Order: sequence, then structure tokens, then C-alpha cells
Amino acid sequence: MATTPTSTPAPKTNRIGLSVIDYRGGKTTLCAGCGHNAISERIIDAMYEMGVQPERVIKPSGIGCSSKSPAYFMSRSHSFNSVHGRMPSVATGAMLANRRLMCLGV
Repeated sequence: MATTPTSTPAPKTNRIGLSVIDYRGGKTTLCAGCGHNAISERIIDAMYEMGVQPERVIKPSGIGCSSKSPAYFMSRSHSFNSVHGRMPSVATGAMLANRRLMCLGV
């Protein structure tokens, strides 16, 4: 009896050909129920739906729990942890240096 090969369906992709997996990051180490995790998931959803190229995104952050958050979404993008209270200045400098980037301050 001949068997027909079964194929797994291709993952759903957005308008630039990326799947939602391409927008994920590392496994979270934040506390269960932490609001940062919910925010990271919404960022993943939004960037996927908008078809944002991950390599064109920078994610500057401050210190504390928010400094860990950029690792949990868009692993192919760029992250930078700045000192306390200086994230807006770092983000402004990065955007002035390369206006083609999209900045998402955390």
C-alpha cells in the first residue's frame, strides 16, 4: 500500500515574509505575572502585524527590570542598556545617527 507524504503546513507569515517566531526573544526570567511580559507579547504582536524589519529596530533601556525586557522580544534587533535616566538621551543620539532606525524605548 502506497503512502502519501504528509507535509506540515508552513507557518503563517506577515507581509515581509516573517513568522511571529522571528519577533520573539529569549525565555523570560521575570517574575510570573510581571507586566513586562504582557507588554513584550503585545510588542511582538504589533511588530509582526506591522511587518517591521527587526534589524531596523533599536531598543534602548534604562536599569532595573526594564533593562532585561529588550532580551525577551525581537532578538534580531539591537539593544542598549543605558545608565539610570539616560535612555531618552541615548535613544535621541541613536536616532540622529541613523534616521532609518525605528526606536522603541523600554
